[in-house]
Amino acid sequence: MATSNVTSALAAITAATGVHVTLDEGALRVDGRPVSLPGKLTGERADLFGIEGLLPTVPRADDRDKLLWHVIAEASSEDAGEPLKDRVLEADLAERLGLGAEASRAAAAALLDRFFNRKPLRALLPVHASLPLNYGHTSRSGRWSRYRMFNGGILPFLLWDASEGKVAAEPVEELLSIAADSNELTSLDRRFLDVALRDAPARDAVPDAAKLIDRYEDQFKDDLGRVGGAFCQPSLDLFRRDLQTVLGTDLPRPDMIQWLTLLLSLHLTVRLYRIAVVKGGELDAAVAAAGQLDAPVGTGGCPCSSGGGRTECLQACALAGLLRFRTGSGRYRPVSTRDGCRSAYVEVDQRRLLDMPATLVTATLASRAWEALGGGDAAQRRDLTALVTALNTDSALRRTHGAACAAIAVLHHDAWHKGTATLGELENVARTGPNRPGLHALRDDVRKMRRRDLRHQSRDIVNQLVLDANVAGAGALITRNGTHGFYEIDEQLLVMLVRLICQDRQLPYEAFLKGLRAYGLAPQDDQERESLADALERLGLLARYSDAGEASFVHYA
Repeated sequence: MATSNVTSALAAITAATGVHVTLDEGALRVDGRPVSLPGKLTGERADLFGIEGLLPTVPRADDRDKLLWHVIAEASSEDAGEPLKDRVLEADLAERLGLGAEASRAAAAALLDRFFNRKPLRALLPVHASLPLNYGHTSRSGRWSRYRMFNGGILPFLLWDASEGKVAAEPVEELLSIAADSNELTSLDRRFLDVALRDAPARDAVPDAAKLIDRYEDQFKDDLGRVGGAFCQPSLDLFRRDLQTVLGTDLPRPDMIQWLTLLLSLHLTVRLYRIAVVKGGELDAAVAAAGQLDAPVGTGGCPCSSGGGRTECLQACALAGLLRFRTGSGRYRPVSTRDGCRSAYVEVDQRRLLDMPATLVTATLASRAWEALGGGDAAQRRDLTALVTALNTDSALRRTHGAACAAIAVLHHDAWHKGTATLGELENVARTGPNRPGLHALRDDVRKMRRRDLRHQSRDIVNQLVLDANVAGAGALITRNGTHGFYEIDEQLLVMLVRLICQDRQLPYEAFLKGLRAYGLAPQDDQERESLADALERLGLLARYSDAGEASFVHYA
């Protein structure tokens, strides 16, 4: 129900713009046309974020080692009831082994290192599929962990095949088959599983790819149909290729689980960055068009963001080369604010990624306003590039859309204050002018109201996925010197990137660098290009046939 302050603020918008804006029985009307808004203008609802096509859910930060766990757990072929608790197994393992006091302690220490991660609060790893099918993660107090990042649908989502209009099932089947295979288990592994599964609710259960896919495929089909396809389908195609590459790599079981976890972490991180950069740039261009201002440099769409094209187009994406990094040396090296790895981190992670939730919410609300004003299919797809064109060519739309956005800003602000916002606050929120169009006012209020939780759906997630202090395992992209974060690739991630880019071929060094751009990556400067080559040579991944750069080849050993 509208408060008198909201009604007065909307009347002020009408007086300032000449566009009749009212709230009629809870529904916003602009020039008599109803604007369909999300049910709630606060919180983390998927319809408010407009997440369809971008990600399967609105994520929050959590241990990256749980990514693969939930994929396997949700592929269960039977409903076996409440799972066992991993914390109980960890505490009782030595006693359960029954090998004698000293031998049990030694064996338990080795098994904990193999089957649990190395964080202060250990989490059971999906080294064998029977564990996710029978166990759940718990907190230090023994309560069930509240999973906040992604559910098991993340794998089917990343494996969406636009050409077939469905999830690519074969990689899911192969991954689950590898997770359920017992051939490479050692005798101690078998002892651990025998002990762990003694009272298990589904001891003989095996993961079923069809069950996992059926759980999510129809939802994804509907969501993607509404928005015209997945955001950046070429990046999903690249993930499918990379997953097949990892699954086809000869690795011991624990290393395979680490690589699969790192692969998911890398692609999710790059996808979040890509969304932040591309959608942030598109919204900047829309705000500029709304005020008939010069668009900031680098704004606008991305050639691969509409769903078409081959994976090669990723090398020309707006993200390509923005993640300038230095190569980890295994020892302390100072970092300066002038270094490319630091300035890139500030621009992409601290600015664009932090702003991503506000960008998505603003884009959703602005598109709802445009849809009410005749935006059609483009508005339903939240096509901001099309909105830019419409605003640049239609002065009447600029006026009515600006009034609608200012009105939505008023409703948004009042919702966050639970109906207690003052008239002065609401009038300030709705204030527009030559350099402050209604879309600018809306984005400004969304940013301010979400200031406390912006990082929860953006930077916190990436920090859990690839920050070296958090991952407690192989593969990191971000590190910190004190409070200064920057991009630095460690050896484990570098080795996997060589495998993904080179496959089974030798590539000239320049071609390898070009391949890195598909993941947004590039050495920070010419000196770092040489340092990267030296690191690859030290790892046995680069062969120099002469002193000339064109005679250096990268290969996976």
